[in-house]
Amino acid sequence: MSYNPDHLSDLPVAEAGSLWNQLRETKKLKPRTLEFDRYCRGALSVFFQTLPLRAIRAGHLREYQLARQANWFEGFVATEEQPTPWRRKAGHSAINHEINWLKGMMEHAGLWKPIAPWYSALAVSAWSPREIPDRDEEKHLWREAAKAAEVNPQAALAYYIAVITNNTSASGCELRGLRLEHLHLFSPVDGKRSEVYIPREAVKNNARPRKIPLNDSARWAFEKCYQRALDLGSCRADHYLFPLRVGRDKYDPTRPASRSWLRKAWTRLREATGFATLSPHDLRHLCITRMLEAGVEPEIVRSVAGHVSQHMMEYYSHIRIERKADALDLIDSGSTGGSQGLSTPRRNAPVFTIPAHLRRHAS
Repeated sequence: MSYNPDHLSDLPVAEAGSLWNQLRETKKLKPRTLEFDRYCRGALSVFFQTLPLRAIRAGHLREYQLARQANWFEGFVATEEQPTPWRRKAGHSAINHEINWLKGMMEHAGLWKPIAPWYSALAVSAWSPREIPDRDEEKHLWREAAKAAEVNPQAALAYYIAVITNNTSASGCELRGLRLEHLHLFSPVDGKRSEVYIPREAVKNNARPRKIPLNDSARWAFEKCYQRALDLGSCRADHYLFPLRVGRDKYDPTRPASRSWLRKAWTRLREATGFATLSPHDLRHLCITRMLEAGVEPEIVRSVAGHVSQHMMEYYSHIRIERKADALDLIDSGSTGGSQGLSTPRRNAPVFTIPAHLRRHAS
């Protein structure tokens, strides 16, 4: 690299972050990690502006937490093109991840230790699974989704993804990383089972790359998505199944869809089905739930779904309480007779301008 940590400390977040991300790219991190690095650099730069790394104090981090939650900070000048600092408010987990990225860069520059005792990450609730549709709700969901898909192209895309996730466990973030070469579709007369390979670059941990055989529903939905990809210009094996939209009716098949690629389509699906809070990830949970309800061994469930924590598996086991109750009823013998910020400035430090909304923590 063409810099040293001491030089890094004199740069604002945007410039320092660019060099820091270049350094991290040499460590062969996953594409999704590098993409998130760039996102963090952008989000933090909006707030810290021209403030050098060495001038950041714990108070600034607290102000950043509050600003990200409110999507506003004092001194921001709104415009018609950008009415708020960021596109939307951020939750505790996202804010913590962004500051952790900044922490890594400041540690590299030797600047984190003095402020570490004064920084507190935002509290994040323990993992808590959402409610999934019951059998009747599930029938309603698929019936209404199919109707919406017939009249609205965006709802159709969301419907295909919903069917895929419900029948493979593959989530939206995994699907956006698929290339045409990862999808193997065979005709029933070929005597081969169609399958999809979730590649390493599309997943967030090393336990998630996997091959998933396709049942009839999943194969049908993937065929629809494959035809859509061809219509959008994907034609080579290394082209993406869900290419990036770069303009009105324009797509770049050499780049994957954006992180928010399903947002509008999923909104249409919610409106059509009446499931106002349903998320794509809920259908991954539903897929795992239905497999366990059908008596599939946990090891096989993990091989299909990839990494599933023990905490999650315990929860999915709890929701099968009716099956457990039925088993215990079989052995009920009627036993009871009844029925059932303080670092020292360096010498000769260059003069810098502190953005107005950060000045209160500068000293």
